[in-house]
Amino acid sequence: MIISVSGGKGGTGKSTVSTSLAILLKEFTLVDLDVEAPNDHILLNVNLSEGISVKLFKPKFNHEYCTGCGKCAEVCNDNAIVLNREGKPILLDDLCAGCTACKLICPERGAIEDDFKVVGHIYENKTPYGFKLITGELLEGEERTYKVLLETKKRALKEGGNLIFDTAAGAGNSIFKALEGSDIVVAVTEPTPFGARDLEKILYTTSYLKLKTVIVINKSGVGDEEEILSLSKKYGCPIVGRIPYSEEIIKCYFSKTPIVNTDLPEAKVFYEIKERILEEVKCS
Repeated sequence: MIISVSGGKGGTGKSTVSTSLAILLKEFTLVDLDVEAPNDHILLNVNLSEGISVKLFKPKFNHEYCTGCGKCAEVCNDNAIVLNREGKPILLDDLCAGCTACKLICPERGAIEDDFKVVGHIYENKTPYGFKLITGELLEGEERTYKVLLETKKRALKEGGNLIFDTAAGAGNSIFKALEGSDIVVAVTEPTPFGARDLEKILYTTSYLKLKTVIVINKSGVGDEEEILSLSKKYGCPIVGRIPYSEEIIKCYFSKTPIVNTDLPEAKVFYEIKERILEEVKCS
């Protein structure tokens, strides 16, 4: 089973929901796909182990064999290859997407050799709560989010078993790939105009991908839920839980104490959300 937890904007409580579900569903592996700013390990008080490098192909030009035909520059969609005065290629490293098109089209054997650069890391750790955490992290200054996300997800799927994907916020291209193949998507939102607007982006995306989706309203009680209720009805996505705006939850967050491991009344909400999610998966 794959449960994906997503949210249209940052700060909606997506990671709190993800980590809480992982603790309650101990047989699941939690996968942090928010590779630009992973924080599940922080909430779970886990020190990341030595990571596995995520490498991106980049061409290494051997001017000794290069005839200066310019085909590599012509085929590069990212305009990462320019020709010098002698007609020989120069790589603009930051623009290169690692697609290998230049090497495939090059007619001269040995003119383009394989080289790589590290764009991120994948970490695997055992948590204090008995389940595994897989974390993808983009290197600071790098822009190839998609590559790191893809490799992190591939590694998690290769291991198999039950998975919880904690995705990045938003509804861009990388979110499509993160959500793809999910048995159910948990869309975390908040009862504000911005929350409703961003929720619709997620619901539109999951509707397009034909993915079963449920809604969790975080910070319930701080705003009007009318727009959220309207979107729930419009897209046929039930609301499976309302997390109250609570100082106790905030205190747990900053002390790295999972709310579900306390006797606080607010913890009950997460147990109810877990049960509703499992019920919805069975009914789908």
